[in-house]
Amino acid sequence: MPDDRLYSITEVAEKLGVSPATIATWIRLGLGAASHQDALGRNRWTDEDIETMRRRFQERQARKRTTRGE
Repeated sequence: MPDDRLYSITEVAEKLGVSPATIATWIRLGLGAASHQDALGRNRWTDEDIETMRRRFQERQARKRTTRGE
């Protein structure tokens, strides 16, 4: 059974080793989105959301390296 744990932006940032501001930037760039909101309208992420965000960021970084010829 999948873990139904939901994470705050601060917890997501900690899991990914970045700041909450970086997570907000990734959301604006379309690299990730929260799949849930709590009763107060705050975004919440699942483990799957976090892994999707991590993968999209890594793919974006790989494309940037390829484009720059690294």
